[in-house]
Formats: sequence, C-alpha cells, structure tokens
Amino acid sequence: MKIKQEEIVEAALALVDEQGLGALNMRAIAARLDVQASALYWHVPSKTALMRVMAQSFYARALAVAGAGAGKDWRRWLVDYGAALRRALLSHQGSAQLCATARPAPDTAAIAADALATPLVEQGLSRAHALSVVASVNALVLGWAVYEQSDALHDHLAKMIGFDESFALGLEAMVSGFSLD
Repeated sequence: MKIKQEEIVEAALALVDEQGLGALNMRAIAARLDVQASALYWHVPSKTALMRVMAQSFYARALAVAGAGAGKDWRRWLVDYGAALRRALLSHQGSAQLCATARPAPDTAAIAADALATPLVEQGLSRAHALSVVASVNALVLGWAVYEQSDALHDHLAKMIGFDESFALGLEAMVSGFSLD
C-alpha cells in the first residue's frame, strides 16, 4: 500500500485530536495507516520533521483561504489570513502548541517568508514590513488558539467573553493600527 505525506499528516492530526500531542509517535501513526513505521520515514524522516509538516499544514490552509493579495486591500488580506489561520488551528486539538513548538526546517526561512510576504508586497508593503505585520497576526492567532484549546482557560474565559467576537475585535483593531510603511 502506497501512502502519501498528506495521509500521514492527517493520521497524525487525528491521533493528536484523540489522545493529545504527547501521544504523537511514528508507531501509532503507522498503526492507524496499517503500515510499518519504516514506511513513514520515506515521507517524513523523523518525528521532528513530521511536527514541522503538521504545523506547516495550518499555515498553508490559511494562505490558501486568504488567497493572493491582488485586488484585495492588504489590511483585508491580513484579517482574512488571521481568521483563516484561527479556523485552521481550531479544527485540531493541540495545534497552537504544535505550531509554537515545531522546529522549522533549516534553510527554509526565505521560502516561508516569500509565501507570507508576497500578497502584501503586491499591495505596496516592503518585504520587511509585510513580514512584521504577518508575524504580529500570527502571534495574536496563536495566543487566541492557545486560550481556546486550553483545558485550564477555555471554560473560565468563555464565561467572560465570546471567543469569536473578541478575536475579531482584537484582530481588526490590530490590523487597523498598522501603517503602510
């Protein structure tokens, strides 16, 4: 049976949803896919690499939803991207923790920066400025997702605020405060 990297990622995300990030291991994923663990290593050479690919999948989903910057105001793109990233993270348990702890691949910063900056550079922001505002949005989204996925905080905060409304308010406020340069 041939497997694809996407299938491995989906099986890993399902495992984390059911048992938590601490349960993530190659043997358990292989068992879910009905293959030997060694078959996984053709696609992901280590657990560290798997976690990296899992984390990247959330950013890729958000970028796909936000779309290209052409024809869209850069602030609107940031709001769309932030909302899409939050939805992607909330679709799987432990995703915020995963994204905050997964080690990026060596020598891939330029590729990631291009993917994140290009829609904003097309709208007139400098590359450095685009990366700074995206980093701010990523930090806000990760923070909110941690709150929403936290056993310790979720119910407590839910008694005080509506997560969707409060997140949208904070994201809009942050993005509206950004300048073009």
